[in-house]
Amino acid sequence: MRAQLVHLFAKEFRKRKKKSALITFAIAWGTLSILLLMSFGRGLGNAFRISFKGLGDNLIMVYRGQTSKDYQGLPKGRRIMIYPGDIALLSALIPEIGLISPESNDYFTITGGGRETNRNVCGVGPGFGVMRSMIAERGGRFINEEDERSARRVAFIGWNVAANLFGGENPVGRTIVVNRVPFTVVGVMKKKLQSSAYEGFDADHVYIPHATFSRIHTQLFIDRIHIQPKRPEDNQVVERRIRQILGRKYRFDPEDDYALGIWNTIEEVEVAGRVFKGIEIFLALIGGLTLLIGAVGVTNLMYALVKERTREIGIKMALGAKRRHIVLQFLLETAFIFSKGTFWGAAIAYTIVRLTRLVPISYEITGIQTYLLRPIFSLDILVVFLVVLGTLVFLSGIFPALRASRLNPIEALRYE
Repeated sequence: MRAQLVHLFAKEFRKRKKKSALITFAIAWGTLSILLLMSFGRGLGNAFRISFKGLGDNLIMVYRGQTSKDYQGLPKGRRIMIYPGDIALLSALIPEIGLISPESNDYFTITGGGRETNRNVCGVGPGFGVMRSMIAERGGRFINEEDERSARRVAFIGWNVAANLFGGENPVGRTIVVNRVPFTVVGVMKKKLQSSAYEGFDADHVYIPHATFSRIHTQLFIDRIHIQPKRPEDNQVVERRIRQILGRKYRFDPEDDYALGIWNTIEEVEVAGRVFKGIEIFLALIGGLTLLIGAVGVTNLMYALVKERTREIGIKMALGAKRRHIVLQFLLETAFIFSKGTFWGAAIAYTIVRLTRLVPISYEITGIQTYLLRPIFSLDILVVFLVVLGTLVFLSGIFPALRASRLNPIEALRYE
């Protein structure tokens, strides 16, 4: 019986090639749309998260500020500076802090490899590289504890600095001169996406131990404190405690938002993540509606076929075909049309995603093309799609099939 049903299905399907081809194209187009929209939406959000982590991972930055409120008899408008001693103070009094590092910077003339350039030189602590997502190229390293403790003359340089000074040669182990002081290059930063920055992008900077920076520069205060909480969810607690502790030390109102500049990237990432998740869902809904239109087309086609084949259905039922045979035949035709359309749509979508990811991207200042050129065709997207598809296949096939199976054989035979 199953073989007869399959043979009958194939015979009937060949009679309606044009109609089937049109509806198959509609399903393929809907499949292509929803998978591309979901893939590009997922890639957009993922590229954003990666590029934002180029600035830092779970990072809070503290800057110098200026008071905007009178406090304990002191006038507003006072400059609030931060100093190296604040690092140890905050570490001791805020147990939620995981990593902390000072940063001081200035522009110096740098020579190396027979070339000269003017670059931003930053004095930082060993934990700075982890917080700022700075990974060394193979064969190199970032500044370590011993470098800071001994105030060694070592430097970690951005990839643009390495290219400017040494071209295609490996800079590790070579000497550069910063402010007339020789430094040994211990590492070159691996290329990374970076959507946010201050004082320029990391690729253009030179990093040296903060203790060494203090010896070649007369600046007593520090420009920034970088902090990474042990747990991202503690970011607001850490920020509040920073204001309280430094407010007590430098006598400003902890509620004065201008006394200290605090850039909480953790909150920004959470907000932006929700925005991109919303975009991803929105794009998926658009694709889903496109596929739904194709499903409606299949349903209309099957209803038309039921009406067109009323006399044929009556003959089959008069010859002994049962209701389940009629239902199964129409469901099989619906499933075949859907399967054929979705296969080609999914195959084309996957090919487009793979080819798009082969396009090289720039690690310099990122544009929208950087985010759009990294779509993700993931398993969960495919699973969601198949669930939606299965539901549409059932709904678009079951109602026409039930209508066909309920026809009265005698009335069907009289139908013209």
